[in-house]
Amino acid sequence: MDESLSIQASNLSKKYRLGTIGMTTLREDISRWWNRGKNEIPNGGSDQAGIEHSRMINDHEFWALHDLNFEIPQGEVVGLIGANGSGKSTLLKILSKITEPSEGSVRVRGKVASLLEVGTGFHPELTGRENVYVNGAILGMTRREVDKKFDEIVNFAGVADFVDTPIKRYSSGMTVRLGFAVAAHLDPDILIVDEVLAVGDLRFQNRCINQMKKIAQSGKTVLFVSHQMATVENLCKSAFLLNKGEIIYSGKTSDVINKYREEMEENTNLSLSKRINREGNGKCKLAGIEFRNEENNIVDFLVCGKAASIKLSFEVCEEFTSPISLSLGISSSAHIRIAHLCMKTFGEWILPTSKDSFEVSLHFPKLELNQGKYYVTSFLDDESGQILDWVTDAFVINVLQADFYGTGMVPSSSQSMFLMEHSFSF
Repeated sequence: MDESLSIQASNLSKKYRLGTIGMTTLREDISRWWNRGKNEIPNGGSDQAGIEHSRMINDHEFWALHDLNFEIPQGEVVGLIGANGSGKSTLLKILSKITEPSEGSVRVRGKVASLLEVGTGFHPELTGRENVYVNGAILGMTRREVDKKFDEIVNFAGVADFVDTPIKRYSSGMTVRLGFAVAAHLDPDILIVDEVLAVGDLRFQNRCINQMKKIAQSGKTVLFVSHQMATVENLCKSAFLLNKGEIIYSGKTSDVINKYREEMEENTNLSLSKRINREGNGKCKLAGIEFRNEENNIVDFLVCGKAASIKLSFEVCEEFTSPISLSLGISSSAHIRIAHLCMKTFGEWILPTSKDSFEVSLHFPKLELNQGKYYVTSFLDDESGQILDWVTDAFVINVLQADFYGTGMVPSSSQSMFLMEHSFSF
């Protein structure tokens, strides 16, 4: 056996019925396996729900992944990047053996651990201590391994004082910290990680990143998915760029990230009605953006230090019955997240409506962004956490330089993206 190769995929493809994106039942997987090579066309029909025509197999099935071929050598730390809906999570589920491919094969040599969803398997009635053992077992650890690492796990999560308290009394932050702590102390040959470092507060996120660095430097093979490009570049030596279910570029991480940014720039220039790289059930979609200055005139740009507003128009495609919330993530031109604005923070919700559309306005009494280009991701979900519409880099805010402090000196954008009112005394 060639020990230099940890993961190899050949002609790997995965198809889904519309309406079952990202998830299939065991029965469906067995049915697809049984009918491989028979060119089975299921009964029934559906529209294409925004899936690009080139990915459609027929009226009701599409390729989530198609004809992927790659090898990951032992000890390699590889980033997997791409827009929402590009197939990243599906690929990780196949490599983790959570779901079977429709075509092709995967060969994985070594013990695999997957961090696809932090805290999976936690029971609210069990204590933190009991959940550590249960979650460790789910993730493939023996009781002896958990015993050996128990104190380290609890200290890493920062829940030592509450370890014998039922999980239902934990805050959400404590729960995800404990979930990541268990998963981060596995001892696999291959570690598969899907966007789990964005948990907890900033201090804990930094601790997670440092832990991932230790794993990467220990000679383990790591496949890492994240929308945080700075983290991917920091952790990974090489990367794959996935688009529409295919690997379109691979190589040095910085080169792949630059290619991804070029792709995203081209995509951002498309009108929202033509954007297909979006996730959600589609009951409601972001349809338009309008910028207004302090005189309430429509403009193409905003000015640093001036009052401004952004009006977002939404199309109601299907009746939604529970209140929904809008979140906006603002990223720098280097696609580093710098701010998160959420209606839930203020206890505000968008109530169900019988109208075909509605608008939400975001107001800035004094815009605190320095000169530059900022990318905004739009996220719409309901009370239960069901995603209605998630569009990465939905629109761009162009901010012009100005005398923010009224001192006659214009702050340099190279020194700070954010500006704030302040004063000194002595």
